[in-house]
Amino acid sequence: MHALTLTNELTEIRAQIARLQKREAALQANLRENSAQSGIRPGWPIQRMAHTKAHAGLRT
Repeated sequence: MHALTLTNELTEIRAQIARLQKREAALQANLRENSAQSGIRPGWPIQRMAHTKAHAGLRT
């Protein structure tokens, strides 16, 4: 009975891996089709001022 449970669990894990691989392929295809659109949000990464410039007036 224990082996049957492990077999069922392994079958479920393999099915989940297959679903995830299918989802990955769909997302990659979507990215290729919409390659003109950036996957990164506009303005990312945020450009920050240097520490010394931003906090020059603060006392430590």
